[in-house]
Amino acid sequence: MKPKDLKPPFSWKNREVLLQHPLLYVPGCIDDYSSFEFPHWDELFGSKKPVHIEYCSGNGDWIAQKALQNPDINWVAVEKRFDRCRKIWSKLANFQLKNLFIVCGEAVTVTKHYFANESIDAIYVNFPDPWPKTKHAKNRLIAKPFLTQVKRILQDRGDLTLVTDDEVYRDQMILEVLKAQKLKPLYPEPFHQQTPLDYGNSFFDNLWREKGKSIATMVFKNEHE
Repeated sequence: MKPKDLKPPFSWKNREVLLQHPLLYVPGCIDDYSSFEFPHWDELFGSKKPVHIEYCSGNGDWIAQKALQNPDINWVAVEKRFDRCRKIWSKLANFQLKNLFIVCGEAVTVTKHYFANESIDAIYVNFPDPWPKTKHAKNRLIAKPFLTQVKRILQDRGDLTLVTDDEVYRDQMILEVLKAQKLKPLYPEPFHQQTPLDYGNSFFDNLWREKGKSIATMVFKNEHE
């Protein structure tokens, strides 16, 4: 299957929340998100397994590898750009990944409205857009609205893993997460370490490594008590 084989399910004028397995479409700027009822993960996947989510999945290189290598885990890719979701879908179809599901939508909106409390075992955010200009900083994902949802959906002792090549954003991520109660750093101060080569490949991982940039990983454990 090629990415172009996945056609847009609706026009902008007729946009709606729509589940067409293995994709959930959650368009922006609609009046009512509550009218759609998202199924339980066990029902969605047809199996009772731990659920791991990757936000900012991009072209899906990393999560497709993980789903292929870890069939005992159900994987969810969240990506807001439809052109990138097409590429994830193509990998899902070509590798016949029954343990991978795709959400096309904005991370905070999708999570707030459709992901149940304490339903996720692990969360990964790989190379989120650093929005380097000060005037654009409000668009950064790793901030209070997103972290509030992360704490809600992660199970007790579940992990939040953040990966970035941007040193400024790395430090800001750490400050934001430390401000969020109950998310405790796994690594000692300065709370990050160099990302190992076996973490998994992605477009940005390969790009920045080729340019000689250092890539940092931060892991935080959700503690409900």
